[in-house]
Amino acid sequence: MQTRHRLICLSILLLSALSLGAVSISAPRDADNPNVRFGMPSLAKADSNHRDDYLIARSQYVLSYNATTRTPNWVSWTLRRSDIGKAKRGDFEPDTSLPAGFIRVTAGVYTKSGFDRGHMCPAQDRSSDQADMDATFRMTNIIPQSPALNQHAWERLESYCRTLAKDHALYISCGPHGTGGEGKNGHANEIGTDKVKVRVPAKVWKVILVLPDEDAEPRRNTRTIAVIMPNDQSVGDDWARYRVSVREVERLTGYKFFRKVDPDIAAAIKRDPDTVKVRTPKTKARP
Repeated sequence: MQTRHRLICLSILLLSALSLGAVSISAPRDADNPNVRFGMPSLAKADSNHRDDYLIARSQYVLSYNATTRTPNWVSWTLRRSDIGKAKRGDFEPDTSLPAGFIRVTAGVYTKSGFDRGHMCPAQDRSSDQADMDATFRMTNIIPQSPALNQHAWERLESYCRTLAKDHALYISCGPHGTGGEGKNGHANEIGTDKVKVRVPAKVWKVILVLPDEDAEPRRNTRTIAVIMPNDQSVGDDWARYRVSVREVERLTGYKFFRKVDPDIAAAIKRDPDTVKVRTPKTKARP
């Protein structure tokens, strides 16, 4: 009887270990997601109690969602030539992956607000596949952006990144900061209805790591591009005038970039603003 009892106990322990192992293998980890290969800007968690830094990890991008502002804190993704194609733009959709208790913002919250539904991970950066592009239209990837910002300097920088991606692999993070921006209807701290409100950021930032290919590792002379832009109607087409150091974005946001890069190398590539000469597009006259 004792032998049989020991065998039963061993069997239970083995089954428990296998079960735990299966969970461990199948559980998503940020380390397995190439969109955050060099680390996440914050220590976001896929825990519903982590409401203001809630991790959403997808094959298209990784983001930290804030249930208070109802916008992402940051969104990170990779960009390569193979990511760019001819998929068609879709419809903005609420993110049904949010846990119970999180308000799911709909596209209608932005209607007549004077602010654009501004993508963080751009639709065109995921245009090689329709499902990938559709994922960028989930409202957890969207913030209220002034039309001037969204349609001018921000878009010009997105296009510049896609040009770089023809011969490079880019690792990009961006997000909103602060409260209070200016749209077509003037200044606003938030948009929406009495039931659902979305915070309007004062600024938007972006950090870009430029590597020769996906397998390359950062070096001390690796190019980084960082910008901080105002979320208002003063913005023209010249995105390069908003260049700052990665370190300055860290000071603004409190985030830490390139956590998984050797500290000495990370310090070198975060220290100075990008100075590569870029063609400045002519600012278009606004009506």
